[in-house]
Amino acid sequence: MNDVTTPEDNRSQRANLEAIMHVPLEISVELGRVKLPLHAIARMNKGMVIEMNKEANAEVQILANGTIFAKGEVITTGDHLGVRITEIIPAAARISSLS
Repeated sequence: MNDVTTPEDNRSQRANLEAIMHVPLEISVELGRVKLPLHAIARMNKGMVIEMNKEANAEVQILANGTIFAKGEVITTGDHLGVRITEIIPAAARISSLS
């Protein structure tokens, strides 16, 4: 088996990567999770608070199409919320989580 990478191989790999660079992904941020019985959800009103399973300053998970790819912290920028990325999940861990 030949483990030598040629310039042609590199060009082919870049072309393959470039072909998918404009594929849209849905990015979401998970603040926390909670399980509630249906009767609790049915009684909810505007202004009620749902307590999550995380502490106020805990890291949030950043997902691409439902798969965690990074962790971060919630920040405010003017009147908007944002997320500062603090950790990128290694590619090997992301790939193994897909199975």
